[in-house]
Amino acid sequence: MKKTLLVLAAICMTMAANAKILRVSNVSGSSASYTSIEDAHNAASTGDTIMIDASPDYYGGIYADYQITKRLVIIGPGYWLVRNGIMEEGANWARVNKLTIKTSGVVVKGLYLDGIEILAPQVVVNRCILGGLAFGDEADNGAVTQCFITSAVNGANHILLTNNIFTSTTIYTIIKDFNNSIIAYNTFRNKNVQFENNVHNCTIENNLWKAYTANGTGNSFNNNYQTDIINTQATDKFNDTDYYNLEIPTEVTSLYGAFAGDSPYVISGIPTGPYIIGIDAPSTVEVGSTPTVTIKVNISK
Repeated sequence: MKKTLLVLAAICMTMAANAKILRVSNVSGSSASYTSIEDAHNAASTGDTIMIDASPDYYGGIYADYQITKRLVIIGPGYWLVRNGIMEEGANWARVNKLTIKTSGVVVKGLYLDGIEILAPQVVVNRCILGGLAFGDEADNGAVTQCFITSAVNGANHILLTNNIFTSTTIYTIIKDFNNSIIAYNTFRNKNVQFENNVHNCTIENNLWKAYTANGTGNSFNNNYQTDIINTQATDKFNDTDYYNLEIPTEVTSLYGAFAGDSPYVISGIPTGPYIIGIDAPSTVEVGSTPTVTIKVNISK
């Protein structure tokens, strides 16, 4: 598994030395150059990064079949930012509609997505809220890690699905169409995880769930943990209290589920690296003088 993680880490290195950062914000008065993801995508070149600000408003203009056709890094601010004291009230995340990824090597982080459809290889989705997750047949060698998911999952070949929290009030989380993949260190909060007949030759280990149904062929189920605790107060809504009500003994979470392993789930969803937590700047400056601006930065691991 560590080897697979190293390969995926290499996939994430998509920015060239001369790549641009294109900032998107739909907040009135923002200094961002773009107000929609679509406009930023159209202006971007291969290897660029699109950074999307937190907003109290929905990011429109991304319709159901909108296609990402360039190899980009698309980064949001994370989520549950107010609850974690990272942002002020009213800017809890950057929420967008469904994204359809049509180009290999795209990286998506830190967004609240109503859905994502992956139709290209080597796509990485990390630290997002996902209302829908589907891979096409051609979407091999991809990864979905450290996400909060409330949906069934249609897989593909050689997929890494790790350290995610699945939550739903329905009876099952359906896992299907995975082949030669790793499904590990996930926490499933509904009543049953059902692996369909088209799941083959997968390594399924260190997951935390109430119960599971094993179909398919050639799958290896190792070191998974069953408990009723994780189903308490599970919902199909993206509510931060759904996490905070998740009370599992430390001796369990250190070995099984989303908070265990090499890449434990991060509750805020903040992408790795530095992020701004505050800016101090004078409201007025005399002509000819140099203003002092202080930027407070934290680091997410």
